[in-house]
Amino acid sequence: MDKFAHAGAALAAFAIRRPVTISMLFFSLLIMGLGASRLLPLEKFPGIDFPEIYIQVPYKDSTPAEIDKMITRPVEEALATMSGIKRLRSVSNENNAEIQIRFDWDANIKAKSIEAREKIDAIRHLLPDDVERVMVFKFNLKDMPVFQLRLSSDRDISNSYDLLERSLKMPIERIQGVSKVELYGVLKKQISIRLDPDRIAALHIDINSLSKTLNDANFSMTAGQFFDLEQKITINPVGEFRSKQEIADLIVTRNVRLSDIAEINYETPRPTEGRHLDKTHAIGLNVFRESGANLVQVSEAVMAHIEEVRASSEFNGINLFIMQDEANSVTTSLQDLLNSGMIGALLSIIVLYLFLRNLATTLVVVLSVPFAICITLACMYFLGYTLNILSLMGLMLAVGMLVDNAVVVTESIFQEREHTADPIEATKKGVALVSLAVIAGTATTAIVFLPNIVGVKAELTVFLEHVAVSICISLFASLLLAQTLIPLLATKLKIKAKPKQLKPSKLTALYERILRWTLAHQGKTALIAIAILLSTAVPLSMLKSHEDNNGNQGRIWLNYDIQGNYSLKEVEKAVSKMEDYLYANQQEFHIKQVYSYFTAGFAVSGITMEEDLPITVSELKKKIRDGFPTFVRAKPSFQWDQGSDGGVRVTLFGQSSENLMRIADQIVPILSSVDGLADVKADVDGLNYELQINIDRQKAFRFGLNSNDIAAVVSTALRGANLRTFRNDSEGEIAIRLMYDESLQSSMEKLKNLTISRTQGQNVTLDMVAKMQIKPRLSQIQRYARQTSLSIGANLEDELTVEEAKERIESIMQNITLPNGYSWSLAGSFQRQDEDEAIMLTNMMLAIIMIYIVMAALFESLLLPTAVLTSLIFSFTGVYWAFLLTGNPMTVMGMIGMLILMGIVVNNGIVLVDRINQLVNTGLKVHDAIIQGCLTRIRPILMTVLTTVLGLVPLAVGDVNIGGDGPPYSPMAIAIIGGLLFSTLTSLFLVPLTYLLLLKLRRNTQDMLSNSKLLVSRIIRT
Repeated sequence: MDKFAHAGAALAAFAIRRPVTISMLFFSLLIMGLGASRLLPLEKFPGIDFPEIYIQVPYKDSTPAEIDKMITRPVEEALATMSGIKRLRSVSNENNAEIQIRFDWDANIKAKSIEAREKIDAIRHLLPDDVERVMVFKFNLKDMPVFQLRLSSDRDISNSYDLLERSLKMPIERIQGVSKVELYGVLKKQISIRLDPDRIAALHIDINSLSKTLNDANFSMTAGQFFDLEQKITINPVGEFRSKQEIADLIVTRNVRLSDIAEINYETPRPTEGRHLDKTHAIGLNVFRESGANLVQVSEAVMAHIEEVRASSEFNGINLFIMQDEANSVTTSLQDLLNSGMIGALLSIIVLYLFLRNLATTLVVVLSVPFAICITLACMYFLGYTLNILSLMGLMLAVGMLVDNAVVVTESIFQEREHTADPIEATKKGVALVSLAVIAGTATTAIVFLPNIVGVKAELTVFLEHVAVSICISLFASLLLAQTLIPLLATKLKIKAKPKQLKPSKLTALYERILRWTLAHQGKTALIAIAILLSTAVPLSMLKSHEDNNGNQGRIWLNYDIQGNYSLKEVEKAVSKMEDYLYANQQEFHIKQVYSYFTAGFAVSGITMEEDLPITVSELKKKIRDGFPTFVRAKPSFQWDQGSDGGVRVTLFGQSSENLMRIADQIVPILSSVDGLADVKADVDGLNYELQINIDRQKAFRFGLNSNDIAAVVSTALRGANLRTFRNDSEGEIAIRLMYDESLQSSMEKLKNLTISRTQGQNVTLDMVAKMQIKPRLSQIQRYARQTSLSIGANLEDELTVEEAKERIESIMQNITLPNGYSWSLAGSFQRQDEDEAIMLTNMMLAIIMIYIVMAALFESLLLPTAVLTSLIFSFTGVYWAFLLTGNPMTVMGMIGMLILMGIVVNNGIVLVDRINQLVNTGLKVHDAIIQGCLTRIRPILMTVLTTVLGLVPLAVGDVNIGGDGPPYSPMAIAIIGGLLFSTLTSLFLVPLTYLLLLKLRRNTQDMLSNSKLLVSRIIRT
C-alpha cells in the first residue's frame, strides 16, 4: 500500500513541480482528440468479419432435386472436410445452390474462403459442365449497402435502363467513397436471335452446329506482329459483329442466312422479378461504400446528387423514395446518445455543485470528462477503431464514471487542506491517501471486460469488445488526470476556511447513528442482510427472460406464401389485391408506404409505418390480419421476426423432403393452437410442378442421338443460350442470346413437335424420342448438418416470451411420434438466447474472480477483498428488484448492464475499506477506525454514485435504441442504476460490518492456532 501512496504522491509532485509541461501535455492530447473526432471513420457498426462463408452456384431453370443431387451434395462433401465448422447449411432451389458455413469466431475467415475455393476446384469435374461459375463470399458489416433507393412512376419506366445508368448509377459511382452501385428491377436491352422451329425443320438446320457457327463468327484476337521500317506492327484479325444487320446476314449453311430462320431484334429480356412502390412499378438502387470511407459524408454526397436528379426535367413524374439511409439511422442514434449524455453530464454537474458548493472546484472536477473523452478518441484513432454506435455507447456509459476518480482525489485533497497549512503538501498527502483506492477502482471496472475480450468468442462478446475499449481507455485517462492535472489545478484553488461545525449534518448524523447500531447489533444486522438476499427469490420467480428485439420496428414484412410456382403476372395480381386492401385502410393501419417485391411463386411486402404509433406493432398486425382479403393462390402471413417478438423455430430432420412436408402439415395446425404463437408455417413453399422429359434411350440410339444432344436442344429452346457479346461504340457491350420463339415456351404441343435433328431424310421431333409428364415437386430442398431438414417457424405475441414459448413447444413436440429416421430440434431464438446467456454467465463468473484477484494483489490481503465483494453480492438483488419494479424482462442487454455494474459497485467498498485500513494501521481502534473512515468517505461515495446514476437516467427513461432500430439501451441503464443504488445503500453498512467480522474471524483463527500450538507443546513436554 505504501508503494501506491508514494507513487501517487510522486506523480502529483511532478505535476505540481512542472505545471507548464503537464498543461502542454494535456493540451496536446486535447487537440489530438478533437482532430481524431473529425478523422475517425463514422459508421453504424464496426467492420467485423463474420465467421461465415457463402457459396453460391448459379444453375438457372433447373429443379431443386437435380441441383441437390448434382451440385449441393458434392460441394457439401468437399467442404465438410474443412476444420472448425460450427454449422453447415444448404438450400437447393430451381436457380442455384446456396451453401452457408459458420466457423468459430477465432477462425481466419480469409484463409477459410481460400481453402473453400480450393476444395470446390478439386471437385469441379463432378459438377455439371454448364455450371459457369462458383461464387464464394465473405460477410463483413461494411459490405451492407449504405443507401437504398426505390424509384416509381405512374408512367412505364421498365425500359429506362439507359436513363438510370447515365443519370444515376454512373454519376453516383464517381462520388468519392462509393465502391459499387447496384441497379435492379430494370434490364439492359439485348440482341435476341429468335429461331423459328418450322423454318429450322424445313431447312434441316442443326441447332448445336448453329450455336457453334454464331460463336465462331463473332471473335477478336491478336495474331502476332511483323516489323516494317523498323517499327513493330500488331496484327489483329477483326471478326466481331458491328451491326445487327451483320448478324442477320450471317450465312449459316449454303444459301441460308440467319435472317431466313430467325428474327433478330433489340429487346428487353423477360423480367424475372418485379417491385411495387405505392402500387406502381418500382426500380431498386443500392449504394455501397469503400472501406474506411465516412458513412455520413458518402450518404450526404449521394443524397445531394439525388436532389439534383429530382430537380431535372428527365425525372419528371418519377418518385425517388429513400427506403433505407444508414447514415440517417446512425446520426439519429448518435444524436440520441449525445443528447442523453449531455443531459446526464449536466445532471452530474448540478449534483457536484450541490455537494461542493464551489463553482471553481466543480469545474476542475468536471474538466476530467472532456479531457478523458478526447484522449479516448485519439487512442481509438491510433489503434484503428472507428466511431460507431457501440464505441459511443461505451463513452456515454463512462460519462458518469469519469468524474469518480477526480471526486475522490479532490475530496481527499480538500480534507487534508483543512488540517495542513501548506497547500502543496496537503495535495501530495491527499493524493497519497486515495491512490490505492482509485487505482483499484479503475482496475476492477476495466477488468470485468477481460473475459469478453480474451475468452470464448461469440457475436455478443465481439461487439462488446468495442464498448469495452472506449470505456477502459476513458477510465484510465480519468485515472491519469486524477493523479496529475487535478492535483495541479487543486493547488491553484483558494479555499476559504470552513467554520468548524459543532454539529454534523443531518444526513451524516443519521448515517453515524445507523452505522453504530449496525456494529453494535451484529447478529440482527446479519439476519437482515440474509433476509435481503433471500428476497431476491421474489423477482427471480416473477421475472421473465426475454431476447432483445433487433428488428426494425419502423417496418413490418408480409409474406404471401404463394401456393404454387405461378407466373410473375399471376403473383403480381395477388400483390396488387393486398396493396389495394392496405391503401384502402391506410389511415386506420397507420401506413406511410408499402413496398413489394415479387418473383414467380414468391412475394413479400414491406409496410412502412408512421412514426409514434398509437398502438403496439403486435396490435397493428392483428388488425391487418383480421381483414385480410381472400386469396385463391396465396396464404398471406407476417414474416417471422428475428428478435424478442419472434424468431422461434422447430427444425425437422429426415431423409425425404416430401415426408418432412407431410410431417410439417400435421404439426403446423397443432402449434397454431398454442396461445401466443402467430403466423405458424413451414419455411418451404407448397408443392410446385415440373414437366419431366423421359428420354427413350433405345429410340434415341436408333436416330443416332444421345441424351445430351436432346437435352441441349430442349435447353436452347426453353432456356436460351448466351453467345459472345456484341460491342457497340454508343451502347458498349450488349448481350446476344439465342432463343426460340416465345410461343414454344407456352405450348406443350409445340414443344412435343420440336425438331431435335434430321436423320435419314426425316425430322426427328421430341415426342419421337421422349415421353413427357407433369409431376409435383418441392420449391426448394434444405439441408442442415448434411441432413435434409425443414423448419417450422412462428411469431410471438407481446405477452409470450421466448422462454415460455420454448416450454409450450417442447411439451407438444414430446408427445408427437415421428417416423423412424426422423427427428426434431429447437433452433432460432431458443438456441441464440441460450448461447448468449451461457456466455454472459460464464464471463460474469470470470469477472468476479478477476475482480477478487486484482483487489487481493493491490491490497496484499485475502480478507479485505472479501469485505469489498459484499457490495457486489447485494448489487444483484438491486438489479432484479429494479427490473421487477420497472416491468422489464431480463434481456441480454440487461446482462451486459450487470457485467458493467460489477466493475463499478466495488469502488464504494474499495474506498471504504482502504480508508478504514489506513486508520487501523495508524494505531486507531478498529471500531473507531470504521466509524471515522466511513464518515470521511460518505461524501465522495455519494457524489460518485449520484453522478454515475444521473448520467444514465436519460438512457433509462428514454426510448433510445442501438442504431435507431435495434435493442433499447434502457435495460442496461436500469440494471446499472438499480444495482448501484441498492448496493450503495447496503454497502455503506454491510461492508464495514463484514470488515469487522472478518478481522474477528482472523483474530479468533490466530488465537485458536496459537492455543493449539501451546497445547501441542505442553503435550510434548508432558
